[in-house]
This record gives sequence, C-alpha cells and structure tokens, in this order.
Amino acid sequence: MKVLVINVGSTSVKYDLYEMDTEERLAHGTVERVGSRTDVEAAIGAIASTLGEHRAGLAAVGHRVVHGGERLIKPVLIDDAVETTIADCAVFAPLHNPINLLGIRGARRAFPDVRHVAVFDTAFHAAMPEHAFIYGLPYALYLEHGVRRYGFHGPSHQYMAACAAEELHTDPARLRLLTCHLGGGASVAAIDGGVSIDTSMGMTPLEGLLMGTRSGDLDPAIPVLLARQGRTLDELDDLLNRKSGLAGLSGIGPDFRAIEAAADHGDVRARLAIDVFVHRVQKYIGAYAAELGGADAIVFTGGIGEGSARVRQRICANLGFMGVAVDAARNATAQPAESGSTVDISEPRARTRVLVVHTEEERMIAREVVRCIAGPNAAVHGAHARPIPIGISVRHVHLSRADCDALFGVGYELAKRREVSQPGQFVTRETVDLIGPRGELRGIGIINPLRAETQVELARTDAIHLGVDPPLRQSGMLDATPGLRLRGPLGEIAITHGVILAQRHVHMSPDDARRFGVTEGDVIRVQAAGDREMTMGDIVVRVSPSFALDLHLDTDEANAAGLNESSVVSFAGIQRG
Repeated sequence: MKVLVINVGSTSVKYDLYEMDTEERLAHGTVERVGSRTDVEAAIGAIASTLGEHRAGLAAVGHRVVHGGERLIKPVLIDDAVETTIADCAVFAPLHNPINLLGIRGARRAFPDVRHVAVFDTAFHAAMPEHAFIYGLPYALYLEHGVRRYGFHGPSHQYMAACAAEELHTDPARLRLLTCHLGGGASVAAIDGGVSIDTSMGMTPLEGLLMGTRSGDLDPAIPVLLARQGRTLDELDDLLNRKSGLAGLSGIGPDFRAIEAAADHGDVRARLAIDVFVHRVQKYIGAYAAELGGADAIVFTGGIGEGSARVRQRICANLGFMGVAVDAARNATAQPAESGSTVDISEPRARTRVLVVHTEEERMIAREVVRCIAGPNAAVHGAHARPIPIGISVRHVHLSRADCDALFGVGYELAKRREVSQPGQFVTRETVDLIGPRGELRGIGIINPLRAETQVELARTDAIHLGVDPPLRQSGMLDATPGLRLRGPLGEIAITHGVILAQRHVHMSPDDARRFGVTEGDVIRVQAAGDREMTMGDIVVRVSPSFALDLHLDTDEANAAGLNESSVVSFAGIQRG
C-alpha cells in the first residue's frame, strides 16, 4: 500500500510518499512560497506531476489538519461533511484549518480515485480527562462554545512514544513518558500507557511553553490591560502570536541557533530568553511527572530538543530527584537524524531514561492512514502495530483461606513481595514446596488474593518433573484435575484436585477489547517476531474493567518463542468467536 502525506502550511506544501509494507519513503519534497488558494492548487498539481510513475498503486492520501475540535477525534475518511466540520473548527485555528482545507480540496481534485484521510494534531490528546482539559471559566463556555484545552503536535508526541517503546524494548502500554516537542512551536505531553493525559498547549497553540514567536503562558489580565490602553484585537493577536516568545525576549528573532550564538557572546537578553525557555520546560516536566507518579523516560525532539545539547543538559540538570542523569558525552554527540534511530543520552544506571528522537510526523500520519483504511488491527510497521505486552506466568499457586491457615497458621496474612501485571494481585514473600509422585519443586511463589479453591499452575516441563498429568484449562476450571501435596512452614497438606496447565489467555479492559474488535471468550492469534518468529493461536480473550492489557504465556511457551517480560507480540486476528 502506498500512502501520500500532504502537509499544507501557511507558506509551503510538504509531501512524503511511503510504501507502507516496508515504510520506505519513495518521494519527498516541498513547494515553497505558497500564500493563496491559487498557489495551493498549483502546488498540489505540481506534486501530482512530480510523483510520475510512483502514482501507480497509490491507495490513499493523508492530510495533516491542525484542529479537529471535539467532533473529529481520530483519523477519518474525508467527505463533504468532514470538510464542513474542519471549516467549523477554524474558529480555534484560524491560521491553520483554512489553509489545510484548501490542500484537502485541491488534493481531492488532483487524486480523485483514491481515499483521502484527515489526521488531526489534536486527536492524540482527545482522551485527556476532563479535569485536565477544562478551564476555570463558566462551564457553559465549554458546553456552548467548546472552550477547553485540545493540545497539538499529536503525531509528533505519538511518534516519540512509539520510538521510546522500541528503544526500551517494551510496549507503550507499560510506560509513563514525558514527551517534549521543542522547536519554533513547543509543547510537552504526559503519556500514560500510550494515552496522552495532559499537554501544555491549550485551545489554541498559544498556551504553554515559551516558543519562537508565541508568548506561551501569561496572566490573562495582560491582554485585557493592553486592550484598555488602546490595542486592537488584531494587534493583540499579532503581539502574542508573532512578536513574543524567544523573538520578543531576545530581540534577535525566533532562530534558536542565533540566540545561542548571541548568548555565547554575552548578550544578556539572549541569555534571558534561554533561561525562561528552560525554566518553562522544567516546570511542565515536574508537574507532569507528578501527574504520572513518576516517569520511565523523558523524550526530546524538534529543532531545539534535537539540536541543542545545552538545552537538554540544562533542562535535566535539576531532575535528579526523578532518577534523571544525563551522560555529558552522549548528550554532546547525539545525532538521531543521522543515525536514523533513537539516542539514549542517560547515564547507564539512571532510573529514568532520557531519549532524543528525530521526529517523523509524516510517517506517523501515514501509519494512521493505514489504520483508518484497513482497520485498527492492520499490520503497521513499528511499535504501533497493535502490540500486546507479554506476561510470563511462572509456576505458581493460588491458595484458599483454609489451606493458607494449614500451611502458615490460622489467620496468617501473606506479605507482598512484588506486584504482578494485573491490578490488585501480587506475589507474596512466602513460598511453598510442591511434592508429586516423581519429584519436588521448592520455593514456589504464591499469588494473592486468596481464592475459594487452591489452584496450582504449571508448565508442561514442571508437570513431567513432578509426575502429574494436568489438563489444559482456564483458571478456575478445576473439575477432573489431578492433585498433589503442598509443604509450608507448619507441615504438608494434600489437595485432591486443582493442578492445571494454564490455557493461553489475554487480559483486556473493555476499551482494549473495543480497540482490538474482540469480546469476552473470543479466541485470537498473535505473531511473535524475532529470531524465533512464531504464530500462536488458541488464546482466550478475557475482558474486565479491572484488567490491564497482558498476554499470559507459561515459561515453556515463552522460551519456545524467545520471549521475555519486556517483549510484545502483534495481534494477528480472531481465530474464532
């Protein structure tokens, strides 16, 4: 499948053509000096001609649109009704949506035989909780006019999350991330389990960090005061959006390289501009770390985030309380654009990783186009190919209250050693020994909370060692299963049944199930990549609001596929309903 991505800006039209089976970029370019409807239409026509033979096999055109409001919160196939909604949302993005719409209309004429998909900067942040997006204004303004925080730079934050997960060899569902898009426009996002829960830009791109020409956060009384002193609305808009930020503070302009050079030569205002920029980023990182309850990684991208080692070092300098420690040499030489990969600039033992990414928003848009056309479970290259994290189920025991009393003492409360993947469950500090007809297994972990019946879950090699022949069963289905003996500090007990080989199963929340298009009891397949590539079937879907996404395999199955607790597998479809 070939996907063309078109990004229409105020002065240029950029395009990228991808072969999505491999994500190879087949063509790339920019048409400059675009400033009118005629210019945009001419630019789209020029792109169509430039593609030449690459047009063969083109399946879709993806369009970057800045604002989708509350109605367009995911990538969507474009029709006349969608165009109307994009036009309505121009009230929130008057500089962007109208020009985006010109590009869409021109491309629909230039490429009439393919599908067109709109991908919104705001969509990645659409799942923010209400307490994060609502302003302290009369609630009627939100209900009647949509006044709320929307957030921007969505494809970039989404791409950073995907790159971080790949670099850390896990799934975004397992990570708490602070993603920093630092350029002429700048924003920070708090991403929990792959979902943006807060972001620094607001109803428009003006709120948040200090930017190239935008003021970012300021006392809302300031424009009111200036208006009372005679400034018009247009003058205020120009002041806040085009004459403030780094340019306004430094007096040099928005080019951060020029500001850094001036600061190196002692320019006081240039130094102040950098100080304010760093201070704002640090504030947001600290606040969002508190929201997330900590962070697994901080990710930088954008012209400043990727290009300025000094800014990265200064931002991270006071974050040692979060487990952040930057390796000065790695930071100074980080070149993700040249290496084509994510660069980890942390010290080896740092608890929170610091990563530098060369963002590719157009590639992320192309991935979203494929998912929109082929469905959410479509195989897409990279970490967002609908992955499912692995939880390896080592041999373990679930005890009943009566058997716990017999092994450890009446009323004994088992102590937590570590949590497991499912909320509310934990491995205890206490262990038991298993005694079978042929052998013993010592120090076997117990998982709390206690259950109505004692259950022992083994891998096939464990069963052979013990000399028992348990059936393959779902948890709790214990009829006609063998028993064995358990040894604890107070002696031994015998269970007459309860030993099973656990059926492969995947835990999902209802939201996960909707995204994958499955329901409770469905049986699915997954694809494990790597040196021992393997397709696994007969995986039972289990759905509950209390479940976290996790595929449970026993040690034999994980070893056969070369998987570990940091691995993920790709959803490969429903085997049977």
